Amino acid sequence: MTEQEIIIAEMINDGQTLNEIAKSLWLSPKQIHQKIQKLINDGYFINPIYYDDGNIKYNFEDNTDLKHTIDLTLPDSSKFKALVISDIHIGNELENLSYLYKAYDYARDNDIHVILNTGDLIDGNFTRGRQYIDNIDEQIDRVINKYPYDKNILNFICFGNHDYSSYENGRDISLAISKRRQDLVSGGYGFTLINIERDQFVLYHPLFNKSYKPISNKLILEGHHHKMMVKIDRNNYFVNVPPISDLCFGCQEKPGMLEMEMSFGNGFIHSAFFKQIGVKKSFEVYSEINLEFFLKHENLDEKKLILK
Repeated sequence: MTEQEIIIAEMINDGQTLNEIAKSLWLSPKQIHQKIQKLINDGYFINPIYYDDGNIKYNFEDNTDLKHTIDLTLPDSSKFKALVISDIHIGNELENLSYLYKAYDYARDNDIHVILNTGDLIDGNFTRGRQYIDNIDEQIDRVINKYPYDKNILNFICFGNHDYSSYENGRDISLAISKRRQDLVSGGYGFTLINIERDQFVLYHPLFNKSYKPISNKLILEGHHHKMMVKIDRNNYFVNVPPISDLCFGCQEKPGMLEMEMSFGNGFIHSAFFKQIGVKKSFEVYSEINLEFFLKHENLDEKKLILK
């Protein structure tokens, strides 16, 4: 380790957050993230700990090699608030990054520090409509360089089928982003388990060329369908997330996002309130729904969901 890396390691062991380390060393959080990535590449097992106030802490511990699981810590164990977005499709002529910047404005104004993204950041190598950027490397670079950034806002991302086309073509968007953006947290391709308090919920986006074992008894926030819809199936509560782009399917659908507030009892999710918010012009509320859950609350292991 260099002298600076030793100082960073000591600060990690002291329980300092990423932003605190950056402030102490007169560096940006992105620069500290790069240095932590170097330590990981050098063989140190460093696992992030995410907080719903936008903070990140780290632990030196054995690598669990879990690619579809994110542990989220709540300072207030009775509630969790987040924005839910989906289907940006960067590279498609109907992408609209101004909607993303509006989502960040809304998050800042409403004290929200976590954005849940249910996939298809890029258009990949196939499309509905036309692409103005068809090169996957350029699409990924556009995500890294143009996706909004705020040091107090974390994005948990379940990558979708269009994102997965980058992996099939030898360019792993999940790896490329996590190396350069500490705020864009990868939850793997297809599904992401969010461990929160004593419970879990799921981010999901279907993949055409890869499948997983069925998930049951969960709240599932699902991308891909490009419309807001709620359904109950196999004891799952599915909430389909509207697109935050102009790729809207159906004459009724409009670009937007969901504001979600979960409530907990004894560490378990017992209800969630969803507000569908349009981003086309002003923030317009299209619908509201409150779901109460009657689930078994069995924690899933991602390794048992992945088919050999």
